[in-house]
Formats: sequence, C-alpha cells, structure tokens
Amino acid sequence: MKMRMNFMNNYLVVALGNPGEKYEQTRHNAGWILADLAFPGLEFSRNSYANAGVAKTSISNHDVQVVKPATFMNESGVSVEYFIKKENILPEHIIVMYDDIDLPIGKMKISFDRGSGGHNGIKSIEAHLVSREFIRIRIGISKVLESGELVKPNVLGNFESTELETLKTLAPKVTSAIETIISEGKEAAMTKFNA
Repeated sequence: MKMRMNFMNNYLVVALGNPGEKYEQTRHNAGWILADLAFPGLEFSRNSYANAGVAKTSISNHDVQVVKPATFMNESGVSVEYFIKKENILPEHIIVMYDDIDLPIGKMKISFDRGSGGHNGIKSIEAHLVSREFIRIRIGISKVLESGELVKPNVLGNFESTELETLKTLAPKVTSAIETIISEGKEAAMTKFNA
C-alpha cells in the first residue's frame, strides 16, 4: 500500500507517433517530435514490456515518465495500460501529446475528458483505460490559407522544413504547459494556455 501511495503523485507524458524512419517527419508524429523538442537531452531507453521508449525526469517534485509508444498509433493504449497497471498512475495524471488536424500549425490546446476527434491513438487509449479522463495536449498540424481557411492535410505526409521550424518555436510553450499542469493543475493550465 505504501508503494501505491508513492506512485499516486507520478505523471505520465505520452507522446503519440508511429515507429520507423519513414514516419519520423510525418504530421502524425507531432507528439514524438514535440516530446524531443520540449524535453531536450532526455535519454529514452527501450521498455520491451511496455513496447515503448521511456525517459524519466522530475517536474515540481513529481516523478515524470515521458513515453513514446512503439506500437503504431492505433495500439497506443497498450503501452499506456502497462504503466497504469504496473505503477498505479491515475488517469488524470496522464498527459497525452498528439497531432490535431482541427488546429493550425504553431497552435496547441489543452483539454480534458473530451472525445477522440477521430484520432486512432486517442481511441486506443480510451479503450484500454476505459476512461476519457486524461489530459490532452493537442498539437496543430494543419495549414492556414491567407483567407483564413484551415486546410486539413494527409496526416502521414511529411512536415515541410518551415513547418518543423514552427514546431520548434512551439516547444517552450509545450514545456511550460506541462510544468503548469503538474505544478498548478489542469484547470490553471487551460486558463493560461488556451486563451
């Protein structure tokens, strides 16, 4: 019981993407890309039981594991379920970073307990957790025309070099958002970063 209580304050940051070189720069891998940019210097090691890359850090005196499921997008929940069962991490302490075609590149939005929006990675996590009560950091991947129209791309298409630069400028905001979620709570983070 004592060990369980120790884990109750831990957080899991899950960055969604697809494994393999051909997917590295695709829009669907925005979660993986931002994880690397937001947590520079973290060393990921392979956890074969979770089928994921895992790195450990500390934020506001909380132990945080950053996870990149290597299951392919539509089975992302397999890796997340492993950590839930092994370490008793609460669903509301799970922060999932992923691509969102309803947001433009350079924008992010924090949400909680909402639908999947058709995203297969989120659908998988919801199914394995039997819950929607986890935190999402939605990363915009769509283009905006001069007219203001949002153009929804092929999620398996590669980012252009200028778009990757835009993601780099977004990284500090993502880092700060995660720190705020953990130190002040998700409501404070949504108020601060969803404006």
